[in-house]
Amino acid sequence: MPTPPRRGSSPCDSPCGLMLVRWRMSLADYLADFDPSGGTMHLMHSTAVGRGAQIIVQGELRTRKCPEYDQELLYLFYGRPAYKPLPGVAANGIDEHLPMCLVIDPALLHEAVRILPFDSGGYARYASHTGPLLGRPDFELGPGGEMPMRLVRAFYDTNRNYYMQSPTADHRAIPIAHGAARAFARLTRDKSIGDDDRRSTIEIQISRAVPLSGALKAVVGPTTLLTDPQVTAALDPLPGVARVSYDTFGSQQPSAYTALLYDRVASFLTSEGVLS
Repeated sequence: MPTPPRRGSSPCDSPCGLMLVRWRMSLADYLADFDPSGGTMHLMHSTAVGRGAQIIVQGELRTRKCPEYDQELLYLFYGRPAYKPLPGVAANGIDEHLPMCLVIDPALLHEAVRILPFDSGGYARYASHTGPLLGRPDFELGPGGEMPMRLVRAFYDTNRNYYMQSPTADHRAIPIAHGAARAFARLTRDKSIGDDDRRSTIEIQISRAVPLSGALKAVVGPTTLLTDPQVTAALDPLPGVARVSYDTFGSQQPSAYTALLYDRVASFLTSEGVLS
């Protein structure tokens, strides 16, 4: 009986009609040679204030059915408050549409069931930039809690470079056999995708709900969120949770505050010694 292909391989037909196996190295294979970067970064869940307030009041981050992997999953991002603004929202002054972030204890990294270097649900947008020889499984990093730190070291060198989206890896310096690593290096620098920072923000998948008590380290959002009586009543019993606010000005588009969100999260991470 023939040996089945490994993960990261795909079958191809030879000129004489025999089935061969084309082996290729995954991104995880490439990262094995890199030491983890200095300091584990926090996990992030960014969303609109209306949704985030509900999460705070209900007291936990819940899973949802993932159509990509056909299982109940909770999605978090590593080290960055990567945020997708609500589509088609014009300037309106509605507080519920503003961006916010829940900053989560990095100890949950060890519960990850799957780690990817980008938003897995957005792979269809990236596939044309990575090429037809690669698929999403080539970029899956498995459950290893040290994988995000290895990726930061390999492609950004430091946590701050990763946070600021300033990659240091040049795909031309990566051995050509490491197609997935070369593709990701190109993806981190590709300006044609626009300002979607999820294309190079590490995704962490966890298969259970996470109670905020004990896991929540900070809430970053507009002052209207952090002074809301129901939200403050839910946060008051949680010890040591930092409340980091930003001010709003008139009726600007909610997406205009994304930079402020990044700035406030960076300030928190700096105070925690994660960003130098």
